[in-house]
Amino acid sequence: MEGIHDIYDPLDEYATVFRDKFKRIAQDTFDQLAREANIDVEANQQTCQALYKTQNNKHALQNSILGYQVLCALMNIATIAGAIATAMFIDALSLDTLFLVVITIVVALLVAWIVIYPIIKQKKTELKEINIKETELKLQASQQMEPINQLYDWDMLTRMMSQTVPRLEFDDYFTTQRLADLEHTYGWDNSFNAERSVVYAHSGLINGNPFVICRTKKMDMGTKTYTGSKVIHWTTRERGSDGNYYTQHHSETLTASVTAPYPYYNEKTHVFYGNTAAPDLIFSREDNDLAGREKSIAYKWERRKLRKKARDLENCDYAMMTNEEFEVLFNTSNRNHNQQFALLFTPLAQESMLKLMRDEEYGYGDDFDFYKHKMINTIVPQHAQKMVLDCNPKQFHHFDFQVAKTNFVSINAEHFRAIYFSLAPLLCVPMYQQIRPHEAIYGIDSKKRSAFWEHEALANFWGKKHFQHPSCVTDCILKTTSKHSDENKATIQVTAHGFRTQPHVDYISRLGGDGRWHDVPVHWDEYLPVVGQGALEIQEDNHIVEPTLTQRQRVQRITDILAHSHFKFYRRRIASACR
Repeated sequence: MEGIHDIYDPLDEYATVFRDKFKRIAQDTFDQLAREANIDVEANQQTCQALYKTQNNKHALQNSILGYQVLCALMNIATIAGAIATAMFIDALSLDTLFLVVITIVVALLVAWIVIYPIIKQKKTELKEINIKETELKLQASQQMEPINQLYDWDMLTRMMSQTVPRLEFDDYFTTQRLADLEHTYGWDNSFNAERSVVYAHSGLINGNPFVICRTKKMDMGTKTYTGSKVIHWTTRERGSDGNYYTQHHSETLTASVTAPYPYYNEKTHVFYGNTAAPDLIFSREDNDLAGREKSIAYKWERRKLRKKARDLENCDYAMMTNEEFEVLFNTSNRNHNQQFALLFTPLAQESMLKLMRDEEYGYGDDFDFYKHKMINTIVPQHAQKMVLDCNPKQFHHFDFQVAKTNFVSINAEHFRAIYFSLAPLLCVPMYQQIRPHEAIYGIDSKKRSAFWEHEALANFWGKKHFQHPSCVTDCILKTTSKHSDENKATIQVTAHGFRTQPHVDYISRLGGDGRWHDVPVHWDEYLPVVGQGALEIQEDNHIVEPTLTQRQRVQRITDILAHSHFKFYRRRIASACR
């Protein structure tokens, strides 16, 4: 790690170093891919120019057709209106006027049918030809870009991030070794996964300490309200103003509702980080929207509450630190160990954390929750909840070379920003980078196998439709078990937990305006659990790919490995290289 400095001010490092460095690396990476793919950029740009010209002609032709159609419609409306008006006032019109009106109507019809309609027909024929030409040019441009599309892979972003921030190391995939390390060294509790399914996960190291960025899906049983209605009718005899009795007809719509259990599915992105610093410390803090509002009443009120809590002699668990701004904005008054908290959040850490929470120019401001349970730290970044960070290479595909390059750099830069600032609260703490575990220093020699996190991510990527029960009408929580047949091959059994519906009708009594009780039908569904089964067979690429190989050679190496396999499905990184 010689020559690599620690990151104590992640915001400043991003603004002055990492942001521009990553963009340069992304541009260089794309240029290298283009050279390996041997893309004829000039030919692609000529094709795209012809395509864009064709699309402009297409839009102009569509506008022209629309204009003629509007003109024709107006002439038809005017003709019909004129004919109706003539028929209504025919007796009041002179013979010359009537003759002139008839001639005008006939001429308008002839112009519409003989002149305008043929023009519209001709232009529609031209439009069909232009559509065919547009499709051909777009296909030609896509074929010109296909060689580089084949070189994109799932790990490009993480490789570029490691080049940008040397403190970050990403695993090729989440291994059983990494999971065992989290469990035995840092006390990770697998109960987190009991009711969740992993959508994707990126694991790695921050200066030798393990982290996992994952998105999980969970089902929460809530409620849904169903409504029903019934229209009732009745009559009454009422005396009119003339003194006679009349029958009055009345109607009313009666409504009723039934509330029943209903499964809701939601996805959430977490960052988990293991570090042995402050091993007994437990706290939780949530973003409080007070950063940058230090003069607000809400800020002063929160500060007053913390001061009062710190003065409470019966409360021996919380002692307010000197930096009251940090205490208010990074509110962890529920912490259980003040001494370890002070060792962890030094004045330097406090300053970096405050800068991070106040900035929205480079980062996302205070948009994260921070939980620490002994040696496991959890970050829940709000900005990452809105983004898909699975690194799917298809998002970079485009028929235009210049657009593809712009998208490649901008999409990766935004994903880098999102992941970096998801980890930034951890980088604010100097002790987290100064402490390295024994395994990271001396290394571990162990056979690499993918963990069930990776298997669930594979199953979710493949799609619930391959595993769900035939009667399932909801989303599914996919769970997996694996059985290795040899060193690199495994059969993954997938269990899909979902629900089927059982329709019901309840009759709810409601008092109507006729003074009688009526049964209002309410149709509702009962959600009953069902379980589907399926299987994946995978082969893990644990062969060492020399770093000197080009991306095309890496892809060919993986293709050669798969050429001798008969498995149905492969790890996403391998499958993407061979699509």
